[in-house]
Amino acid sequence: MRQVSSILTGAVLLLAAFAASAQPFPSKPIRLIVPYSTGSATDALARLIAQALSDTVGQQVIVDNQPGANGIPATAAVAKAAPDGYTLIMLAANHVVNASLYSKLPYDTLKDFRPIVRIAFAPFILTVHPSVPVKDLKGFIAFAKAHPGELNYASPSNGSPAHLATEMMKTMAGLNLVHIPYKGAAQAQSDVIGGQVPVMIIVASAALPQIQAGRLRALGVTTSQRLAQAPDIPTLDEAGLKGFELVSWIGLAGPAALPNDITARLAGDVTRIVRDPAVAERIRGLGLEIALMDADAFATYWAKEQARWGEVVRRAGARLD
Repeated sequence: MRQVSSILTGAVLLLAAFAASAQPFPSKPIRLIVPYSTGSATDALARLIAQALSDTVGQQVIVDNQPGANGIPATAAVAKAAPDGYTLIMLAANHVVNASLYSKLPYDTLKDFRPIVRIAFAPFILTVHPSVPVKDLKGFIAFAKAHPGELNYASPSNGSPAHLATEMMKTMAGLNLVHIPYKGAAQAQSDVIGGQVPVMIIVASAALPQIQAGRLRALGVTTSQRLAQAPDIPTLDEAGLKGFELVSWIGLAGPAALPNDITARLAGDVTRIVRDPAVAERIRGLGLEIALMDADAFATYWAKEQARWGEVVRRAGARLD
């Protein structure tokens, strides 16, 4: 009888385990890691998507902010997480930039992650303080060349997209500008608006109100096309820097071994959410441009972006270790 009881108990446990594994995804809350601080564009987008995704999948999607060390510790934790779809991460372009800024990371930026869907990107605008006697990019380039090493430019930090975008502009235009790194975007922008530093490439959502108020002058946007909310500002490509394009993208990812069916399910759900007109309007309200890309296309783009940012970092000589 004891042998029969043991066999029956084992069978019951086996059936229970099988039933648990056969449960449709998701059957419990999903944790969405954001390796950046609360209030950032990535955080705001993550919270918007998490709220809508919770309603779609019938399980709570919990946003977990884990800022610090350029997002590396939080990102490393996701790389090591179980590839079951219950631990995801909202990444920005900083993820691929880190591969070049640091000589060693606790993960492989490409191989240890499964891109799920690219959602949007943040455009930037090259701005100058109104006291700088230029009206357009050509005038700025001429003025900067006439005053080599005399013009300072601000950025939120070493290795930030704004820093690297300016270094890319310097290389393409042959300029000698002096970098003034800050410990955040707010103080950097404040000093440019106040005239202490004359030049800065600023994320469009923060720059546009200052441009409209006359506190900053726009010379060009970093995107391949003009922005819908500022159609009178030319792209830097149009203005004379042929081939210039640089944005900070934001997308959803998981551990490398995330199964195809879960990846497809999440990508499809997020895509439908973003295409909803009400959600799309809220995303644009965050100063982001919608730029959906499925998992396969996102993986290809991700690899190309890492190579491209790596070249920009190499030319800038930026290191964080």
